[in-house]
Amino acid sequence: MSHSAFFTRMGARQRKLGVAVLLAAFMSVSSAVAQQAAPIQSYDVELLIFRNLGGRETPESWGIEATDSGQQMDIPDDESEPATAPTTAAPPVASYPALPAAKMKLTAIEETLRRSRAYQPLAHIGWTQPGYARNAAKYLSVSSLVPASSGLQGQIALSRGRYLHLTLDLVLDGAATGDGSSYVLRQTRRMRSNERHYIDSPKFGVIAIITPSTE
Repeated sequence: MSHSAFFTRMGARQRKLGVAVLLAAFMSVSSAVAQQAAPIQSYDVELLIFRNLGGRETPESWGIEATDSGQQMDIPDDESEPATAPTTAAPPVASYPALPAAKMKLTAIEETLRRSRAYQPLAHIGWTQPGYARNAAKYLSVSSLVPASSGLQGQIALSRGRYLHLTLDLVLDGAATGDGSSYVLRQTRRMRSNERHYIDSPKFGVIAIITPSTE
């Protein structure tokens, strides 16, 4: 083989290798752009908050999944990670569009509670929000959602990692309880979408349902 033919073939191989490298780089950039451009799934979040006036009914009698109480408030990123104490830097506060009454799924339970002597509905609220990751989660101020007469204060956050997590940091003040005492419901719970969950404290509780939004 002549020197000129050898160098010609080497040049062709180098050009092919260069084209392959450029194609690989292009595919990598395209994949990254596609991931960044992928929309975040939004969720319809609905909460029914109520006082427990001493009734003996259980969540199971309402067809609702009960959750254990006592977990400290945090926003876990992954169920396999241990719970961590809340950081001093709170996530930013956000506002989201209200959930239309026609999309509310807990209305029948609210009416049942109103007829009961054991429970008193305090607020029935709902909104639509993106399922942010833990490091991008935003708190929603309760005072912006409930009437002042409810006596409820605090904040709520929804985050999505491997699972959905609902974080509640709620206070029912003494003016609304009738006994002058304030009560706290501070828990984080793993949620399954499209299922009703019951989160309680001795004096008040929350029934929650989170549904992937179709809009």
